[in-house]
Amino acid sequence: MSAPPSAPGDIVVTAQRRSERLQDVGVSVSAVTSDALRASGISNAQAISKSIAGVTLDSVNSGTANAQLVVRGVSQSDFSSFQESPNSIYIDDIYLSSSGAAGFALYDLDRVEVLRGPQGTLFGRASSGGLANFLPKHPTKEWDGYAEIGFGSYADAYAEAAVGGPLTDKIRFRVAGRREVTNGWWINDMPGGRDTLENDFAGIRGQIEADVTDNFTARLSVSYDKNPRHRDGIYRSVPFYLVNGHPEPLPANVDAYGTGPGNDMTGYRNTNSRASEGSFNNVGFFESERFSPSLFLTWQIGNATVTSISNYTRFKSNYREDCDGGPVDFCQEAFKQNLKQYSQELRINGTAGNLTYTAGIYYLNTDQKVLSAYRAPALSGSDFAYDDFNPVRQKLSSISVFGQIEYKFTPKLKLTIGARYSHDVKKFDSKAYFNELGNAYIDGSAGSTVFDPPLLAYDFSQANPAVGNLARVVNDLWSGKVQLDYKPSDNVLIYAGVSRGSKGAGFNGNTTAALSPANYGQTAFKSEYLYDYEAGVKLQMFDRRATLNIGVFNYDYHRFQGFAYVGLLGIVGNYNGYFRGGEIELNAYPVPSVNVTIGVSYVRSKLHDVPTLYDGVRDEQGVNTPHWSVKGAISKDFQIGADKLTLRWSGDYIGDRYSSIDNNAATFVKGSFVHGARVTYHVESMGVDLSAFVDNISNVNRQTFSYDVTGTEGAVLRAYARPRWFGGSIRKQF
Repeated sequence: MSAPPSAPGDIVVTAQRRSERLQDVGVSVSAVTSDALRASGISNAQAISKSIAGVTLDSVNSGTANAQLVVRGVSQSDFSSFQESPNSIYIDDIYLSSSGAAGFALYDLDRVEVLRGPQGTLFGRASSGGLANFLPKHPTKEWDGYAEIGFGSYADAYAEAAVGGPLTDKIRFRVAGRREVTNGWWINDMPGGRDTLENDFAGIRGQIEADVTDNFTARLSVSYDKNPRHRDGIYRSVPFYLVNGHPEPLPANVDAYGTGPGNDMTGYRNTNSRASEGSFNNVGFFESERFSPSLFLTWQIGNATVTSISNYTRFKSNYREDCDGGPVDFCQEAFKQNLKQYSQELRINGTAGNLTYTAGIYYLNTDQKVLSAYRAPALSGSDFAYDDFNPVRQKLSSISVFGQIEYKFTPKLKLTIGARYSHDVKKFDSKAYFNELGNAYIDGSAGSTVFDPPLLAYDFSQANPAVGNLARVVNDLWSGKVQLDYKPSDNVLIYAGVSRGSKGAGFNGNTTAALSPANYGQTAFKSEYLYDYEAGVKLQMFDRRATLNIGVFNYDYHRFQGFAYVGLLGIVGNYNGYFRGGEIELNAYPVPSVNVTIGVSYVRSKLHDVPTLYDGVRDEQGVNTPHWSVKGAISKDFQIGADKLTLRWSGDYIGDRYSSIDNNAATFVKGSFVHGARVTYHVESMGVDLSAFVDNISNVNRQTFSYDVTGTEGAVLRAYARPRWFGGSIRKQF
C-alpha cells in the first residue's frame, strides 16, 4: 500500500533554524500542522497541550493571564509577569519574554513546533527546558484565504478570516484576523453577581513580502492583539486547617476558625459540586494589548543563507483577581505590566561538502514596569488591616554569539557540535509601600494606621546604600551540545548526545511586602544550568503509514530556579536536583481513512534541600511534574460522493502533581482525564467545512493549580479548566 496523501513523516520543521523533515531531526520535537490544529479545534495557545506529550500550557488563575509552559515537568510557576520561563515561547521566531502574554489566541497558523530539552544553542533566550514556536502562514505566490465563523457554550461567538496572494510578480501579502467574545463560564451564585472568566479578544496580523533581487527577500510582519477589559481572576476556595502542623481539608462539621462549622476564616464554604461555581464579589478583570512589528531579511549567497530578524514588541496588561474566592471582599491582588522589548538576530546557515553550519549573533533588550498590589478590604480599619503596593522596574540587556556544525562522516553517521555564549546585564528596582497596616503588625495595639503619603517599607534599588549592586546582576552564560546521529536507513534515525542549558539570574518581586529590609539577600536568585543526557530513535514504518518516536532524558540540574508560594510570601530559590524520563509518540494510518495518534510521557523529579513551611528542609518534586501524562486521538473519514465526513475523538490524562516545590496536601493538584469529540462535514463543491464539537464530554472538574493560603485565609485556592463545552463552526476556503 502507498503512503497516505499526508504521511506522518512528511511534516517539515525548523527546529535547527532551517527546514528539515521532522523524522530527520535528531531532536525530541513535536509539530502540529494547521490541518491538525483545525481538526483538534485548537484556537488558543493553552490548548496545544491537548495534542503534545509531556507538555502543558495552563494559566495559574483559571483564565488566560500568566500561562506557564511546562515541558518534561520543568516550569517556572512564579506568577510575576517579569519572570522569564525556562521554557521559551516564540511567535514567528520572535521570543515572547512575558508570561502575561502567553495565553494568546491562535489564528492563521502554519504549524506549532515544541522542542524538548535545552535549546539555547540555536534559540535566543531562556530555553533551558524547551520551547514552543507558533509559526503563522506567510505570504504565498498563489491566492489563498478562508473565512470562518463559530459559536459555542456561554454565548461564545467568533469570526476569523485570512487572505493573501501576489500583488505583483515580486511582491505578495497576507492579512489575517480574529474576533471572539464569550460570556463568563465561572458561575456566580451571589444575588446580582456576574459570572466571570469571560473572553474578549481582537487580533490582526498583516504581512508583505518582496523579492528585492533574485537573492534577497524582505518580509515585514505587523501584529496587533487586544483583550478589552473583561471579567476574570477567580478561584475556588476550599477550607483547610492544620492537623498536627500540616494542612488538611476542613471537615464540614469542624469549626476551626469560629466562623461556623466547615467554614474558612471569612465564614464561607462552597458546597457546589461544580468546581467553577460559587458566591464571590466581582472585583476581578483582565485587559491587555500587544503591538509587534518585525522585519525579516534573507540573502542567498551561494550555498549560504544569511537571515536577519528585527523585532519591537510593546505589551501592556492590567489584571486584578479575587484572591479569596468567596462573597467577603477579603483579598484582592492586582498586577499591571508595561513592557518594551527589542531583539535583533543575525545568522548564517550553509553547507560546505559534508559540513552544515549555523552561526550568528543575538541581542535582546527589555525594559518593563510592573505594579503589583495586595489588599484586604474587609479588614480595613481593623487590627489586621493590610493594603500595600509594589512598583518594580526591570531592565535587561543581553547579547550572545552562537554556532553549530554538523559533519557527516558517512551518509549514515553525523556529528553535531554547538555552543552559545551570552552576556546578560539585569537591573532591578523594587519598592514596597503601605497605604494601611493593622497596628497588630506595628506595636500590638488596636486599630490600624493609614499612611499619607504611603509608607516606604522596602527599597531594593541601587540608590539605597544598603542594597547597591545587589540590584544589578551580570551573567556570563554558556550552552552547548554534542550529539551523534546514526541513520542506518531512510526510515530509521538514532541519536544520542549531551547538552548544556542555562538561564540567567533574576529577582523576586514583593507583591505582599512580605520581604523586609532584613530579606534583601533573598531578593536576588542565581542563574541555573543543567546537563541533559539524551537519546532517541525515530522510525517510519509500514510503507510510511506510521511514525514512532521515542526519547529518553536525564536532566542534572544545578541551582534550579524553583518557586514556592506559601501564605503571603512567594520566593524563587536555587536548588540542585534532577528530572528523568521519556516520551513516546505514535502517528499512524492503519488504513488510509483512519488516523491514530498517541503520546505518552513519564517524568521523575527531585529537588534537594527545599525549605518547606510544615516539614523543615527536605527533598521535593518539581512544580507541575506529573509522573504520567497520556494524549491520544483517533479519526475516521467517510467518503460520501465527492464530500467527506470526519469523526474524531480525543482524550488526555494528566497525572497527580504539585503546584509548589513545597509539596503538601494544600499544593496538591489531582490528576484527571478529559475527552472530547468532533464531527466535520466537507462539502467539496463549495469548499465548505461544517463542524460540531463537544469538549470535556464528562464535564470533569480539571484542576490546574493550587495556592496554599491556609495561614491567612484558612483555605486553599484552586484554579480549574473550562467545563463541558459545545460548539460549531462554518469555514469557507477560497
